[in-house]
Amino acid sequence: MRLLHLIKYSVVAAACITVASCQFNTQAERSNTITLLTVNDIYRIAGVDSGTRGALSRVRQIRKELEAKHPDLIVLHAGDILYPSLMSRMYDGEQMIDVLNGLDGDFEAFDARFMVTFGNHEFDKSELKHAQLLNARIAESQFDWLGTNIHFMDDAQGVSIGNNSHVKSYRMLEANGLKVGVFSVTTDVKDPAYVTAFEGHSSTARKMTAQLRKQGADLVIALTHLMVSEDKAILEELGQDGPDLIIGGHEHQKQVHTVNGRLIIKADADARTAALVTVTPQSGQAPIVDHQFLDLDQNVAVDSLVEKRTLSWQSRFDQEFCQQNESEPGCLDEQLVEAGVVIQAEELTIRRFETNIGNWFMDQARAYYQEEGAQIAFINSGSLRLNQDLASGTMITRRHLEEMFPYPNTLYLIEINGAILKEVINRSISHWTGNGWWLQISGFSFQFDPDSGNVDQLVLVTDQGTIPVTDEMKIKAVTNDFLLDANFSQDGYTMLNQSMVQKTDKSARGLKELSFEGLSALKGTIFKPQIEGRIINTKYK
Repeated sequence: MRLLHLIKYSVVAAACITVASCQFNTQAERSNTITLLTVNDIYRIAGVDSGTRGALSRVRQIRKELEAKHPDLIVLHAGDILYPSLMSRMYDGEQMIDVLNGLDGDFEAFDARFMVTFGNHEFDKSELKHAQLLNARIAESQFDWLGTNIHFMDDAQGVSIGNNSHVKSYRMLEANGLKVGVFSVTTDVKDPAYVTAFEGHSSTARKMTAQLRKQGADLVIALTHLMVSEDKAILEELGQDGPDLIIGGHEHQKQVHTVNGRLIIKADADARTAALVTVTPQSGQAPIVDHQFLDLDQNVAVDSLVEKRTLSWQSRFDQEFCQQNESEPGCLDEQLVEAGVVIQAEELTIRRFETNIGNWFMDQARAYYQEEGAQIAFINSGSLRLNQDLASGTMITRRHLEEMFPYPNTLYLIEINGAILKEVINRSISHWTGNGWWLQISGFSFQFDPDSGNVDQLVLVTDQGTIPVTDEMKIKAVTNDFLLDANFSQDGYTMLNQSMVQKTDKSARGLKELSFEGLSALKGTIFKPQIEGRIINTKYK
């Protein structure tokens, strides 16, 4: 296995074939050191890139190899477990819980050394009636869920999630003779009806750190599902009164930050990487931390037991999906068109840059309302969830499209002015490195400086040429329901609302259906969507 991205405090490690054969560092051999394996934001039990990267069977394999050397290994998952995914549209996360139950090698036994926190996507089903569904998934879990800052409704139609035996405010466990306290902090970007409140980030961290240290914790870990800016704010505000280490999720790219001597560590989404972290507590001061990102690719074997369970779910889903959609067996593998270029859909590209497939999707959206005067189109990249590039020569299938669109993405024609469009763009580029609110666009272009946040050269792109956008200009735009509906988080696009929707004779359509029709119409040709310079990042010209 390759060991990638060795960060500050890490010693250099040579490439090695298995985790067990790696000589990570001298600190890992110390009896007073705690070893962690951490992951976050996993949506696919079988991984990405046709199963060649990620997969819970690889997470199980590296855990097994690590435990041979570190029997007190602690495994943490920093949230986003149940949704969204293609399988979860049918099984509501049942498949994810079932496979996660096997990460200790026993699908029936309780896993006392594995714990997770709630991510915002645990609350995708957010109506009061959905409390029963979430409670069922938690009850099926052979591991604990940490919901420290979440106040669940005492009685959500007969269900009390907070009283589920697998929901804990914190966990205290031992590793190498040391006491480790773990609590969680979850973002409030989703506001489910069965949650009465989310406590503040720093207030929760201050209270729980003090409580766990009073109970004798040698190390206090915050398992968070927050933006990294919010993680940093906790450590900046609390200093020594805050946790010794933050293991985080929510962002989908691996990263490490140091604040007041304490670290924030996040791995890549979909288990493209896992973080291996060794921690030596230092009484009264920040701990010594070593960390490495383990690249979970084809160089890592899959655990046969978990892989068998994964394949069983895949086979069941493929059959039931086609039956449910009244399609022929094997319908998900229906070939639509051959890619003649690399199709750019991997998250760290599509959530940061203009992409060729994003351009094509938005062109389809704009074209649907063209007779109604649509001039532009835009959609949040978090709505596009394939999370892998497709190589030139790949036959694009129905499965690719179904995985790309886990949400309805119903398209509406709205009218805004130029000033509102500028607000929309400013939101898109804020914290631009990898967040789901980054836009894919059509019918306009702009340039921005990621360091200063300045936007200029904003123009509409028409068949007759470009037209500078002024504040007063009326613009007809196509976007999805998520960015318009205040019942959703809107990814922060609160300048948009449903009152902007224009009445038309056309029924609102889903982007997936439009794209399926568009690609089907290209069958027999070579599909070559292009980058056109719609979004110019001055650092990446």
